[in-house]
Amino acid sequence: MFGQTTFYDKYWNFDNKKFLALLDKAKKAKEKNSWWVSFQNKDITLFNSVWKKELWQFINKLSIFLNSWIDIKWALAILIKQTKNPYMQKIVKEIRQNIDHWISISETMENYPKVFDNLTISLINVWEQTWQLWLILEELDVTLLENIELKWKVKWAMIYPMILLSLTIMMVVFMMVFIIPKITESFGKAGAELPWLTQFVVWVSDFLIMKWYIILGWLFVFIAIMKAINTTYYWKIFFAWLATRLPIFWFIVKQSNVVYFIKAFTLLQNSWVLLLDALKTSSRVVPNLLYKKELVRIKNEVEVWLTISKALWLNLEYETSIYMNNLFSEEFAYVVSTWEETWSLSKSLEKIWKNYNKELQRYIWNLSSMMEPVIIVIVWFLVGTIVIAIMLPFFQLGDVASKM
Repeated sequence: MFGQTTFYDKYWNFDNKKFLALLDKAKKAKEKNSWWVSFQNKDITLFNSVWKKELWQFINKLSIFLNSWIDIKWALAILIKQTKNPYMQKIVKEIRQNIDHWISISETMENYPKVFDNLTISLINVWEQTWQLWLILEELDVTLLENIELKWKVKWAMIYPMILLSLTIMMVVFMMVFIIPKITESFGKAGAELPWLTQFVVWVSDFLIMKWYIILGWLFVFIAIMKAINTTYYWKIFFAWLATRLPIFWFIVKQSNVVYFIKAFTLLQNSWVLLLDALKTSSRVVPNLLYKKELVRIKNEVEVWLTISKALWLNLEYETSIYMNNLFSEEFAYVVSTWEETWSLSKSLEKIWKNYNKELQRYIWNLSSMMEPVIIVIVWFLVGTIVIAIMLPFFQLGDVASKM
């Protein structure tokens, strides 16, 4: 059946990599030759994506089943029926089938990096080796839910002002395109001379109506340039650096990345993952590329027998310490240095995570409350300018009537 392929090395140990490669090749051939059968069976999905909430629901239900002492295969069979997302259902089916071929859950998850992050894969891989998968699923259940809530709050804090400004711009464009031309036509028939503010508003209105394609063209050019720039490494680093320097929002970017790192690192350490592996996996969890690069540097320095606190550039050998790390606070480095000596690093980081998480949530709430009046002022300024420009010619109607 498998030709001349052998799945054993020279020591007669089963080589799983060759078997996985053969299965992957067969799967691709099946997908290529049986697309019409897949279409008839409704296996084709237009959008191969899984929401974080759907992933959390999968982990949550699987954790409940395993804690109820249900067999892993039977639990996955139940989840196949309960999963509504066709793409996620396909993944669960593959996990269930691969278990019968002695392929672990983590190995199957590695084939879907856009669905399962490195933290999830690493934790499941560790606990599969200890035969305590249900414990890690409990931790992942809580962690995924916390990450979903935190990411939603961070995104909302960043997107909320843009939504309000977009609605304002849409309202202004509507007034410029549909209201200003009619008023301009009325004043033109009356022979009134328009004030300079009204003339400017009319010019903007005419530009939007007559040359809208120029604005649309520049918008497409801007989007294309940004996408092209975002594919290069140095521009990605620049945008990551710029995100940590943005006025008002810099604190959210820095604090959220530190929170993601601490949560991932402590979870890995509590799962008895080696320190270097924990740092490597944590560097893949943080979203900002600048933090990824910094954590890789720390991991490389720890590998040559430096402590994490010294890798963070904390030097306690001088009376006046000079701390120059702009990504991690000096307080964080001091706590790490103190608890490194007591061999309870993960416990101290858990306390820091709770404090940083609460501080970040308070900042996001305060920022949202402060942004509302600022946006309202901007809206009133734009709309008020248009209204004043419309009303100014009415004050000249008396002069026009006296000349008639």
